[in-house]
Amino acid sequence: MLACSFGCDAMYEHGYVTVADDGAIQVSSLVAEIPEVAAYIQERLAGRTVTWWTPAREPYYQWHRTHTFKKVPPA
Repeated sequence: MLACSFGCDAMYEHGYVTVADDGAIQVSSLVAEIPEVAAYIQERLAGRTVTWWTPAREPYYQWHRTHTFKKVPPA
């Protein structure tokens, strides 16, 4: 669960980041279009792993990846 007070939760809820099926934080390629968001994510989240991830919680994260995470639209 990403819920830190400096905006990590907001980045997650808005779909700019998600949690991969191994607990690693995934960053949407669309953040490059918003330099301030990209800088925030690079500085605080990129390359990290969520310790809250477990196989039992994976269905929640999978739902988020499918329904909330901002993916690049198909060409």
